[in-house]
Amino acid sequence: MSEELKQYILKSGFLLGIIYIFIDVYKYIGGAEFFLNYYLAFASIALSIIFPIYYSIQFRKSIGGFIDFRTAFSSCTGILIAAGFIHLVFQILLFNLIDTQFATALLDETINMSVQQLEAFGMSESEIEQTIESMEDSSSYNPMNMLKGFGFMVVCYTLFGLIVASFIKKEKSIFSN
Repeated sequence: MSEELKQYILKSGFLLGIIYIFIDVYKYIGGAEFFLNYYLAFASIALSIIFPIYYSIQFRKSIGGFIDFRTAFSSCTGILIAAGFIHLVFQILLFNLIDTQFATALLDETINMSVQQLEAFGMSESEIEQTIESMEDSSSYNPMNMLKGFGFMVVCYTLFGLIVASFIKKEKSIFSN
């Protein structure tokens, strides 16, 4: 991997990570219910799709309009992993050092939302209680579970990077000299 690509990945990944942090701070200010808002979650997902595609295409333009599959994959995936890591560190600090009560409030709000959905599906009380116990036992806001979640996201970033790279790669023709 070229030094130019590494710097581009770190700069773009840092920018996306900072955007994620600003979104989380905005949601944090709104409280636990606002933090779990579906619209903001969809906006974050859209950002995670559009941002690395745009910046990978910009990188292709910056190096002369041609990019091989490996470089395109590295660019897209690297941006997402760098941003995701920055976001992970911020969330670990927020939920486990800065405001531990907020993580508890988020878990309570998640359970309340889940109970409402499970009741709407007609699930029995005993099944709902088992689900609640399971959610309380495996809080997704402790650092270990957050790291596991990041590991899963790295797999998703890799798959997304493969798809994006297959579309944005553009190699020089052997006849263009």
